[in-house]
This record gives sequence, C-alpha cells and structure tokens, in this order.
Amino acid sequence: MNWEAVGAVGEILGAVGVIATLGYVALQIRQNTRQTQASAANASAIALQGARKSVYESAEVTGFWLKGMSHPDELSEHDYYRFRLLMQNGIDAIWDIHSQTTVTGLSPETWQSQGVKVVERVVASPGGRRVWEQFGDTYTNEFRAEIDRILASKSADN
Repeated sequence: MNWEAVGAVGEILGAVGVIATLGYVALQIRQNTRQTQASAANASAIALQGARKSVYESAEVTGFWLKGMSHPDELSEHDYYRFRLLMQNGIDAIWDIHSQTTVTGLSPETWQSQGVKVVERVVASPGGRRVWEQFGDTYTNEFRAEIDRILASKSADN
C-alpha cells in the first residue's frame, strides 16, 4: 500500500467522523429543544394551576372571584384589588404560554388548548375584560393583538 492510498483512507475516515459528529450534535439539539418545550409547557400549566388552586382552596377567594368575574363593580375596593391580582396572574400565565409558543416553538395546540380557551372563559368575562382594559397595555403589542382578536371573536359569537 502506498502513502497516497493511506492518505485517502485517512481522509475518508475523517469525513465519516465529521458526519457522525454532526449527526450526534443535531440529535442533541433536537432532544434539548423538546426538553425545553416540555419544561415551558409544564411551567405554564403550573402557573395556571396555582391561580386555580387559590380560588378553590378558599371560600372567601371563591366568593370574590365569582363576583368579580360577573359583576366587578359590586366588589369592594379591597376585594377588587385581590380579584385583579388573581386575574393578572392568570393573564401572565397566558402570556407565558403565548410567548413560549411564538419564541421557543411550543406546540400551537398548547396555545389553543390552554391559552385561547382560558382567554375565552376567563378574560372574556365582564371582570376579565375590565382588568384587560385597565392593564392590557403592560404586555407586548403582539400579545395584546392576539388577546384582542380572541375577545372580539368571542363577542361576535355572543
């Protein structure tokens, strides 16, 4: 065997090594992306569950939550403030789901099943709309446009 043949074999082995390394890196990136998406979805679900838990664990909180959802003007200043904070926590969780969907590629089905549905059930309520009108400008333009689109669609359905 001459040196040219040895060199050619070395080049082929080097190319195979580079291809194998690139394949391994691509696999690791794909696994990391899936893990990041799953973590983001889990964090959003935990945030929504936390807001729900605070409502169902306390009869007092449940009372002002229900009244705030349908008749926010009937709440005392103190209870409206508490209602608004709960509502904003829920909107923050929705914003997180929306951001994770647009930035990290979280499944659009997650946005549809968790984000859109919560907006339709909670933010579209009289109390939710009131909070959104008062504090919606604290969110990004893209998120505000999406929430406003959902709310307009919900109003058209009613």
